[in-house]
Amino acid sequence: MTFNFETTESADLVQVATNIAMQVYNSTFFDFVKFFLIVYTLVLLADVVLLLMLKGIGSDIRKGLRGMDMPVVSKGKMEKRWEKVKDRLKTDSVSQYKVAILEADSIADEILGKIGHQGANMTERLEQLKPGQLDYQEELMGAHQIRNKIVHDESFVVDRKLAEETVGVYEKFLRYLEFM
Repeated sequence: MTFNFETTESADLVQVATNIAMQVYNSTFFDFVKFFLIVYTLVLLADVVLLLMLKGIGSDIRKGLRGMDMPVVSKGKMEKRWEKVKDRLKTDSVSQYKVAILEADSIADEILGKIGHQGANMTERLEQLKPGQLDYQEELMGAHQIRNKIVHDESFVVDRKLAEETVGVYEKFLRYLEFM
């Protein structure tokens, strides 16, 4: 784009205005204004982030992505907890097999509660689910029934195979929910 100035006075006037604008733009005062506006913008962004956190936007995002509010649990902590369960299966002790099943059931029950399924215990939570609402629902119910037999029947015998199968159901459930 070219400007066609008919007089040199108007060209000088444009040059003077340009020089004044450059001096103001490069002045210390304008540097202060730019610095103040940058800091102000950062403070506003921080306020927006804090307000979103207070509103609970994190759970809204999790609900949108997964269809349910998944609790925030670090995979590292969950894997450490799960390794303790798996270590119990490596022993030759029937009591350790039983404890492994009880701990695995406890972890699954805790997660079901945090997801938002209502009920006083895992049986109630699983019974309130509609068919197809949760993958592995029937398998979880079967594993939980084994857990109940362990708790209520002292003579119930658990061998390594049963313990590994039962804990495997819980592991499959945790992997499905991506906790491991």
